[in-house]
Amino acid sequence: MAKRNRNRKENREANKKKSIIEMINSYKEIITFFVGFIAVLYPIINTVYKIFYQRECEKFYGLPGKYFSSSFNNRIIYLGCIFLLVMIAIMPLSIKKYGDKRGITSKGNLLQAIFLSIVIGMELGVFNVFNLIEIMKQTYKSNNFFRIINGWLNRNAVLTILIVVIFGLMSVLGITLLDKIRDIRWKLVKNMVCYLLSVSFVVSMLIMLYGTIFKLSITINDKTKYEFVTINNNEYVVISSYDNKLLVVPFEIYEDEIYIFKTKQYCFEEPYEGIYEYRNIENSPIIDFDK
Repeated sequence: MAKRNRNRKENREANKKKSIIEMINSYKEIITFFVGFIAVLYPIINTVYKIFYQRECEKFYGLPGKYFSSSFNNRIIYLGCIFLLVMIAIMPLSIKKYGDKRGITSKGNLLQAIFLSIVIGMELGVFNVFNLIEIMKQTYKSNNFFRIINGWLNRNAVLTILIVVIFGLMSVLGITLLDKIRDIRWKLVKNMVCYLLSVSFVVSMLIMLYGTIFKLSITINDKTKYEFVTINNNEYVVISSYDNKLLVVPFEIYEDEIYIFKTKQYCFEEPYEGIYEYRNIENSPIIDFDK
């Protein structure tokens, strides 16, 4: 009997490996085309992005665009992480369905799917906490309505983080156990569970969606973190780097911590000279390049 069970287990493992290889082979042409398409498209997107970034910086700082450079890499990586997170989020459901399809459903497989759902759901929740912070940064100055909401969220930061993490957890768990929820006999309980899971899923997806939109739509006008350097008792703000040197300009600070960058006159300094300080100036600087 033990030998027969062992043989069955080995057969299941062999069929599993075979099915994975067959699945990869069936999509081989699509995968090859997709990889080739991305390889050709990426340099074009990156070049276009660099041109627009230079124009944007030239317009904002009043300095030649050639002194600025950027790439689309960070945004690609960010989108890739989101795609990977979504794929991971549905992994417990895929494992559970695979077990059901192969007829190897057991309490152990169910518990494994639940455990993975909890872990992945918490990761999704933590990721959404950072998305929510990004949303709050971008909406804080929009109007009084958002200012009031952001103020309340700041004052109740621990509760806010806890709710966002729980919503992420319940979203993944709800997707995994959807068939089990449908089997609940008590209609009132089932409706309450479905409503709670639906709210969790919708809120989590909205936070992820808008957080991603705000993250990708940040422009040079929104930049508030700069390096400041002191050289020969004169303090400058670092605007960019060009030809292995730092492009720096003088600045002034007015009331309410308003920074004014005087970009009409600028100079290039060696990158390893002076004393540096990294500051978040809270508000976007005022650029003075006309006077």
